[in-house]
Amino acid sequence: MNGRKLLNECPAVIGMITATLQSGNSMDTAARTISSEGPQLSSIIFGKAVRSADVKAAESVSEGIKNELLTVPKEAEGYRRAVLMAISASETSDTSMMNKMLDESSEIALESIKEMGESYGSALTAPCMTIFGLGIMMPVIVLSILPIMGIGGVFGSFAMDQRFLILLTLIMIPAAIVMTSLWIRSGNPFRNQNPSLSDLMTIAPLLSSIPLYFISANMFEDSPLLLLTSMAPACVATAILMVEDVHKEHRRRTDERMLMDSFFDMGNRMVSGMNFETAAVSSISGRERDGIISDSLSKQFVFCRGDRCAAIDRTIGRVSEEAGLAFKSLLLCSEKDSDDAGKLAMTLGRQYQNRCMAQKDMEIKLKSFTDMLIGTSVFFAPLVLGLSVAMLCPLSMITDLSTEGTTTIMGVYLIELNATISLLMSSIGEDSSIRSVVWRFSVMCPISLLVFSLCTMFGS
Repeated sequence: MNGRKLLNECPAVIGMITATLQSGNSMDTAARTISSEGPQLSSIIFGKAVRSADVKAAESVSEGIKNELLTVPKEAEGYRRAVLMAISASETSDTSMMNKMLDESSEIALESIKEMGESYGSALTAPCMTIFGLGIMMPVIVLSILPIMGIGGVFGSFAMDQRFLILLTLIMIPAAIVMTSLWIRSGNPFRNQNPSLSDLMTIAPLLSSIPLYFISANMFEDSPLLLLTSMAPACVATAILMVEDVHKEHRRRTDERMLMDSFFDMGNRMVSGMNFETAAVSSISGRERDGIISDSLSKQFVFCRGDRCAAIDRTIGRVSEEAGLAFKSLLLCSEKDSDDAGKLAMTLGRQYQNRCMAQKDMEIKLKSFTDMLIGTSVFFAPLVLGLSVAMLCPLSMITDLSTEGTTTIMGVYLIELNATISLLMSSIGEDSSIRSVVWRFSVMCPISLLVFSLCTMFGS
């Protein structure tokens, strides 16, 4: 079980427990709600606790949760402490003490998220620098010394053929970058999307580069224009076809942040005496540009026939599953006490804000590395490799080294480099979908091949 990802679920779990307890229900109800509607890893833990209580393997659901918490990874120590504090809060009969302990549980969750973000950001420094050295500097160095090693000198000559170049640049280096990227991806606690098979359809336009390659091969042979004329049109076509989807996803993520930011205003309105429906619609409309979500939510509340949870699922749930779950928790709490629901809304707002700050701090710390990797794969690597390939021609005249096919090998390597760097950037960020990887690659690859082609022809 991924301890960091489990810890990232802590604020949502504590929020659901708080909403359930403050609405007058028990820890048993909270555990069953989390097992059916909670975050992925937490639903597994609470589901096992519920089943152990149902079959009398544990005295109660609370005891079952405590037993399951003993098995969570060491990285999720903050998760364990926060949930145990919430369980203690459920066992007290003093309402004020319960609220105080729930607030302390929320603070533990917030602090743990902040520490996790700092730890994860610091742990990525070495892998990113390793990828920079392996993926960019090593091919440049090898290509630069390749003809020189064939000239000879004090230690004699050592000619390296293209098989070594293909093994190193097209197999070993990309494989190392892919494995490192997948390792980073598996440890990313902020990743909120799993790979979807439907996203594989976005790769289909890129397959048009295969027939284009065979068509261009008859005209350009080992020219740098061979890969440019075959790969660039396919990437441009893919990017054009994805523009609308990328814009929709950007809009959805903007709306999701808007919904989560509305919790503070919503909590203040409910504490001031406003009911849940009016506070929800008013807080969203105050932050929304076009009013689509707030108008839709208002209409759904009117026509839902009392099923307000379904109204939330049909509007907010389509934008963000997490926000929809939070709004339903607030609705449940408001049915018991509107003032407590307002305080819970402000708590959820602080939790989301602290999580976003931790993620933003991580992105700021890594910005220099990510900018360096992107800039190098798009401009620096094709620039140096292109000039190095151009210099091979005069140097090969005084050696036995054959440079035939070197231009194509380096061009294919640049394609693989842009693909692996796109995977790495997606693995570090919050959006790790296949669609995001394909979009980055479609934008970066044509520019890289264009720079490589220009430098190769200019150097020649």
